[in-house]
Amino acid sequence: MMDSVRPRTEELIAEKLDLERLLAAGGGNTFRVADLGCSIGPNTFHNVEHIVQQVRQKYNHMMMTSAAPEFQVFFNDQVNNDFNALFRSLPPERDYFAAGVPGSFHTRVFPNSSLHLAYSASSAHWLSRVPPEVVDRGSPAWNRGMIHYGSAPKPVEDAYRAQFRKDMGGFLRARSEELVSGGMLVLVFPGLPDGMLHSETQAGSVIYCVNLSILDLVRQGVLDEDQLDNFNFPMYFPHPREMRELVEENQCFSSIELELEVVSPESTWLQQGGVGLRGWAVAMRAGMEELFARHFGGEEILDRIFDGASQKIAERAEVIMNTKCKELPLLYVALQRK
Repeated sequence: MMDSVRPRTEELIAEKLDLERLLAAGGGNTFRVADLGCSIGPNTFHNVEHIVQQVRQKYNHMMMTSAAPEFQVFFNDQVNNDFNALFRSLPPERDYFAAGVPGSFHTRVFPNSSLHLAYSASSAHWLSRVPPEVVDRGSPAWNRGMIHYGSAPKPVEDAYRAQFRKDMGGFLRARSEELVSGGMLVLVFPGLPDGMLHSETQAGSVIYCVNLSILDLVRQGVLDEDQLDNFNFPMYFPHPREMRELVEENQCFSSIELELEVVSPESTWLQQGGVGLRGWAVAMRAGMEELFARHFGGEEILDRIFDGASQKIAERAEVIMNTKCKELPLLYVALQRK
């Protein structure tokens, strides 16, 4: 769990979690937690260990007379996630039972009223698919020559926004059915302050530099133009007001005292100087190498894309360092099932 929001989750569990009600609603003495978009660790293990520890601490503080609950943790991610790697890395001394649940969290992946707390970190901004309009040559939202909506025309951004609304709407509907009454949903993922454009962030500038590098390879004949036109990042970074609207439309959740807000990270990836700037391209490749490789090809092509991106970043260093937002802030969404 990100250190900057850890205290908020501790407060949430301490003040708003009704253990007696939740365990009764769950039909037993097992407290069930889901980590949605778990990847392969180790962050997911730190997250769930912290949640289990806080719930257990609350139970002990309440001095309840019933037996202490057991904990079951479900690790969820897409079917192509490397669950074998995940389970090989499970902490041997964990105090919970672990299970893997493959499937898209944009739809139902758990039985009705089976979860007490669902948590997701750095995953909810991923879309279920690239908006179909942005790769449709006949659409006003065709994102020709671009790989994301940040520096694209408004119809492209509108298509991304519509896809996010559809996906997050499905996400909230699914969780409203899977959580018991009084159960909690906590989301932490990158967002944008109200009124800010993605192009005004350093992340947006770096994606644009990657875009320029791919364009150079198209001009050189290394890549086909169609390869570029058919590639778009399936990510959208919402504003707080957009999330509020979606929660209100869902009507199954109550916002608790931890209001939806932008939480600024304690530090940024980008530091003054060339090394920090180059780190952006390295970090992007590490996080999205599979996505790039699946579309553009193997190691040699990736080297050329990200070496070129590093050069573009260095050339635009002054502009990038002066963007409004040094690093994408975090949206912290804490909801309770009615």
